[in-house]
Amino acid sequence: MNYVLPFILAMVVTMACLPMLVKMSARWLLVDQPGARKVHAVPIPRVGGVAMTIGVIVAAWLAIDLQAQDRWFLAAAAVLVIFGVLDDRLDLDYRIKLLGQLLAVGIVVVAGGVQIHTITLDDRVLVPGWISLPLTVLFLVGVTNAINLADGLDGLAGGTTFLCLCAVALLSSVNDQGVGTALALAFAGAVLGFLRFNTYPASVFMGDAGSQLLGFTIGVLSVRATQGADSEISAAIPVLLLALPILDTLSVMVQRLSEGRSPFSADKNHIHHKLLALGFDHHEAVMVIYAVQAALFVLAYFMRFESDLLIIGVVTACFGLALTVFQTAARTGWRFRSPKGSSADSPLSRLLTRIQRPDLLPRLSYQAIAGSLAAYAALIVIKVASCSIDLQLLIGALLAATLGFLLFLCGRPVSLAEKAVIYVTATVLVYLDAVIPSTDRLLWALGWIAVSVAALGTAVRLRLLNDRRFQLTPLDLIVLFMALVVPSLPGTLHLPQGGALAIAKLVIVFYAVEMLISRSEGRAAWVRVAAAVVLVGLTLRPLLPF
Repeated sequence: MNYVLPFILAMVVTMACLPMLVKMSARWLLVDQPGARKVHAVPIPRVGGVAMTIGVIVAAWLAIDLQAQDRWFLAAAAVLVIFGVLDDRLDLDYRIKLLGQLLAVGIVVVAGGVQIHTITLDDRVLVPGWISLPLTVLFLVGVTNAINLADGLDGLAGGTTFLCLCAVALLSSVNDQGVGTALALAFAGAVLGFLRFNTYPASVFMGDAGSQLLGFTIGVLSVRATQGADSEISAAIPVLLLALPILDTLSVMVQRLSEGRSPFSADKNHIHHKLLALGFDHHEAVMVIYAVQAALFVLAYFMRFESDLLIIGVVTACFGLALTVFQTAARTGWRFRSPKGSSADSPLSRLLTRIQRPDLLPRLSYQAIAGSLAAYAALIVIKVASCSIDLQLLIGALLAATLGFLLFLCGRPVSLAEKAVIYVTATVLVYLDAVIPSTDRLLWALGWIAVSVAALGTAVRLRLLNDRRFQLTPLDLIVLFMALVVPSLPGTLHLPQGGALAIAKLVIVFYAVEMLISRSEGRAAWVRVAAAVVLVGLTLRPLLPF
């Protein structure tokens, strides 16, 4: 089955639908108004869930060979979306929302056959029906609400569910569940398309329709991945993947009950609220949660065949560690960053403030990026004694285009066409580095040093420079994680030797090049000259004797 097409279709359709839905959001009364417990100050359309639903339906219809079980799942998801849209518009009572969730869960359990039948101890153990049915309902309703309650910051629920969906796709592929993998990737593509509008500062929210849809989807597809007839995946893996939203939901409900309030009442006691209270800004709070979710992603992959008791033990330990960290911070008064005007601040925050004052470090990091990329390109030129005819033709075409830009676009900013040429040139360099093994260990080491310096310089400059022309967003971190970590997991992708490292180099080089281009402003001549010099070197290198 083609897994790429559902992902791309869902992403593109979601991105295409969102602008149209935003225009109609006010007429449909699907707008999230500012409030005391909310972090946004202006009304925001909450039509992201509708757009993602359309994207997934189109992808499933055109690119996935749906079976009866899949159709029942999509029907149940549609029921949940309808209740979610009504909640976004009318602010339904929690009991009506729960009724919609139970209806959707009932459809997939009774008609779709989704049920937790077995658990893993030393071997697979069959769960009695009188336990299996309520356990499945409790899990699916709990996960749906956990993701719904975690949707409190721009990009937060979307980013964590994107990582979870990719993990579910990996787990489904282990058991060769083609449709399950394709559906998980279709939902992941829809979320990625939505995130470009939802990354801080968000222009669109997913609303309850989106958050409930994603929570329900992760729950259903993870149960299918772990409960298949030939599945060896531990049944508790979904709990590990969703440990963060589960912890968030349980902690806030326990706190509300201890205060004599309804567990469904609204407050600002979620994990993201606590991070904001500790002095993290919006971006930093989301990035911290993304980092934890990414760690759970990797941990779940490596523990996928372990005993359910061991996995639950690890989840419990994670819960205890998180609660201890927050309790310790509250008792000691520790803050990552104190409020403006306060002299009390953390050592880390004071260090970052000192570093940002002079212009020296940002300027040096920019020079380090340029110098390291130049050194990397020179090393590849030295390393490549010959290349294939088709690659020589490509290099020649890139050189001709670059020379044309030098002649006719002198003094103008770098155009989109030029960016494309520069990125293709960077791809050629990394490709040559990967396919032509170096017998010289010194050249190999120098190449990695150059790439590492470029990565460090880019990270420093992005962290220290408040520049809207190029800003590292939480979405970029997800892309980096998927590009750098996932290909390195054993058994996930059948890459040639060194393929994962080549992807890592390519991502680093792309970000470094984008940083250089974004900072060149109108003085882009040196960018064109640098690209031309690299391409001339690649063209003439086979003619040189050394």
